Amino acid sequence: MKTRLNLYLSIITGKLVRGGLKRLGKTATALPGNIALRIEPDLLKILRKRCKKVVLITGTNGKTTTNNLICHIIRGDTEKLLSNLRGANMPQGITSSFIENYRDEYDWGIFEVDEGSFRKIAEDLRPEYIVVTNFFRDQLDRYGEIESTVSMVEDAIKPLDTTLILNADDPLVSQFEQLKKNNIFYGVGKNKFSTETKTVVESQFCPLCSGYIDYEYFNYGQLGSYHCKTCGFENPDYDYYLTNIDYHNQYSFDVMGKEIVRDVRFKYGGTYNLYNVCAAFAFCLEAGMDPEEVLRRVESFDYKLGRMEEFNFHDKVVKVVLVKNPIGLTEVVNTIYHDEREKSILFILNDNPADGRDVSWIWDARMDEVNQIEGLKTVQCSGRRAEDIATRLKYDNLPVSLIKVDDNIKASIEQAVNQSDVEIVYILPTYTAVFQTRDILLKIQERNQKWN
Repeated sequence: MKTRLNLYLSIITGKLVRGGLKRLGKTATALPGNIALRIEPDLLKILRKRCKKVVLITGTNGKTTTNNLICHIIRGDTEKLLSNLRGANMPQGITSSFIENYRDEYDWGIFEVDEGSFRKIAEDLRPEYIVVTNFFRDQLDRYGEIESTVSMVEDAIKPLDTTLILNADDPLVSQFEQLKKNNIFYGVGKNKFSTETKTVVESQFCPLCSGYIDYEYFNYGQLGSYHCKTCGFENPDYDYYLTNIDYHNQYSFDVMGKEIVRDVRFKYGGTYNLYNVCAAFAFCLEAGMDPEEVLRRVESFDYKLGRMEEFNFHDKVVKVVLVKNPIGLTEVVNTIYHDEREKSILFILNDNPADGRDVSWIWDARMDEVNQIEGLKTVQCSGRRAEDIATRLKYDNLPVSLIKVDDNIKASIEQAVNQSDVEIVYILPTYTAVFQTRDILLKIQERNQKWN
């Protein structure tokens, strides 16, 4: 009786807090759950009992996109689905989603999970499936070195009876094969965007024997085709992989595996998105979904929340792309490099707790391509650490005449949107600036619509 009373009290209190925050224009993605958990600490265990099946998605990059893509695909079959689609991936974020979409039963609970919170969440939710995307250095002041992050996730998986959907091209992920779970491996085959030259690689040492790993090619970061000459550790055989990859304003590719899906189109650029799509295909086909239906829903996917989200203005496109670690920033710069349109870039670098206080990661990113981007008109630097990103760009010989510094985020976005000599503006915010950037852009769109 006490547990049931605590449950109802926690949900009611959470809903009241959420309502108050929404009236104040806040996102309400974490505080309602935080307060509810203080009233009923076992809310995640209660949630688990209401979900027929649970999927957890963890790793450094790609969690939010993969989570949203999987949910978009599955939602075509059922509305009884619970997920933290806005990226709040700690216990309070998942609980806030429960409060917002409270019901007695769900067919699926699908959640992205912060690596540092993974042990607690996995212990309470006991997932049937876990998708692991990749491991890169990220917020070192929170997680420590990458080996610590990998160990945290590995130790949490060990006691679980679960199916692992693992990135075969990341040696830091594929080593989980040693856990002897039901392993499903996905990856991206060699393609015209692969390179034999390493850029930012987290480790070239074998996670099993510490020997040196040789690479045949890299897709991005340490993801590619690898082999340890000392112990023989190498990419496991793919269960699912992408091949025949091409890009002309959108990706086209085939998905090979237990089911073959040909001529898939995906409109978001970046090699990292190829891995996100392959992870979603691997999970959905393993879960028994119809391949052609998965294809149709992948092609209709429209992502929001600052992961390649586009805002259309009368004379240009503004694209918002979250950046938060060296690998991610390197790949975004590479994507911009291949865009042939006249363009400008706005970096927004914050050092709030959720971003990580340590911004030294910008020096580990490969930034020299910025100086080689054709059609680049200006590079603006904004946010709490605007001067840091400007200094970083200067050290890669970007002409000072192209660099503009203004720590006022709103003013910088207004200036970027009003720039008349470009076809596309890339805005690259760190985590805490993403929602602020979206809000400002939406208000500018609304204001322009009134004027027109």
